[in-house]
Amino acid sequence: MKWQPYLTLIAKLPRALKYTKFYEQLPQEWQTYLVNCNVPEKSEALKLLSNILKDSEFNQITKAVIIASENGQHPSTDSIKQVFYQLINRGGIRKTIQPSHYLPSIP
Repeated sequence: MKWQPYLTLIAKLPRALKYTKFYEQLPQEWQTYLVNCNVPEKSEALKLLSNILKDSEFNQITKAVIIASENGQHPSTDSIKQVFYQLINRGGIRKTIQPSHYLPSIP
């Protein structure tokens, strides 16, 4: 089944996502990501999926979620989108810069 047309509707009521067949068919990485999202983040993630699934398959966007989550933090939809576009445009994944001097932590 093509879920892309329904994702914009599900994004309006993101709490209902876990009761859909679509949620059961999601890759485990996406299920884990969506469980850790609050309601607005879940809505944004579903909108992102809707836009990306128009032209792409799940494998690339799932790979983007995995890479964006590598640093142990919950990634934003913007960082997932950025990693996704790096993957499809062959821009490569850029490593975190390690400064040569001490930088104080900033709240």
